[in-house]
Amino acid sequence: MRSAFLLLALLIGVHTFHIKEKPNSKNHQDITLIAILRATAKVCESAEGFEKPKPLTAETLARSCKKDAFAGNFQTGIKIISYYNQQTDTDHPLSSKHHFDSETFRDGKLLIIKGLDAITTFMKSGKFEDAQKTLGQILHTLQDFYSHSNWIELGETEPCTALINLEENIPNPADAKTETCETDTKDTNTGATIKDNILQNKILTSGYFGARKKKGKCSHGGTLDFTTGFRRGWDGINKDAIDSSHGSLHQKAANVAIAASVQLLEKIWKSNDEPTFYRAEVCPPNTHTASVLRRFLCLRGSLTRARACQTNTGAEITGISGIFAGYRWKDGNKAVLCDTISRRVCV
Repeated sequence: MRSAFLLLALLIGVHTFHIKEKPNSKNHQDITLIAILRATAKVCESAEGFEKPKPLTAETLARSCKKDAFAGNFQTGIKIISYYNQQTDTDHPLSSKHHFDSETFRDGKLLIIKGLDAITTFMKSGKFEDAQKTLGQILHTLQDFYSHSNWIELGETEPCTALINLEENIPNPADAKTETCETDTKDTNTGATIKDNILQNKILTSGYFGARKKKGKCSHGGTLDFTTGFRRGWDGINKDAIDSSHGSLHQKAANVAIAASVQLLEKIWKSNDEPTFYRAEVCPPNTHTASVLRRFLCLRGSLTRARACQTNTGAEITGISGIFAGYRWKDGNKAVLCDTISRRVCV
């Protein structure tokens, strides 16, 4: 049964901001890309003469950050993080805490907090591939909060900072006995109806997903959600795409998810802004001298592997962001790119 479910999920898409492209909708890859570009632009603002480019792409941003020769490295790093982001759906399709389903706010937050700590540990020990993987995973969970909970329905327009700060409490989560959605809703193409007292008292809830749910609780909704009842897949609160149960709020959810992802990235940089991360031996001579920026722009990869990539022909190893960058070097007249997924020369 489980293997059949996984196969079906892979074929038609799973219960999350979609990993497949849908018209007029943003998927996890879109959200992650936009967030990384915006966060990177903020870091590059300290560079002399920097102007935020329009349109904001990996190529235009690399040029504005005076690293246009390494735009390909930047793109590779983004793809790696996005890859591990979407893998969360295939690795943990039924894990409520990985998607903030079924009111698992405490457990979902714990995943993010532990992930942030792990990223710091990985970066300090030079395990940047592991940092990329973990970053992709916790970004997925963070982004799903805004699609799977009623945060947007409560009128919130800014991220829930409690999800990335251990000392903050998640605001007003529903308890196990509190009914959150109406049970006799008719199909009016507007999805499930959240109870008035939940909205008025700003009580936080999220949809249940899978085979069953507690009485009176909201469902996630969608083809694969059996908690809604027979032929009631519409009766949910998810905002994964514009054609989802609460799809009219999809763009608002996606935009807040982007802002939340930017906040998480900024938290990582602030937590790891230490001189030990600057590896002068793998940075190009013309790197910007501001310590924060140069640690950000220079490749922070494995020194052993970096030196192994170097040749006597004047190797060049650099990238645009510690955990965003791939590996690029010159072997004679041939430029070679080595990504951090395979850890081998790929092109």
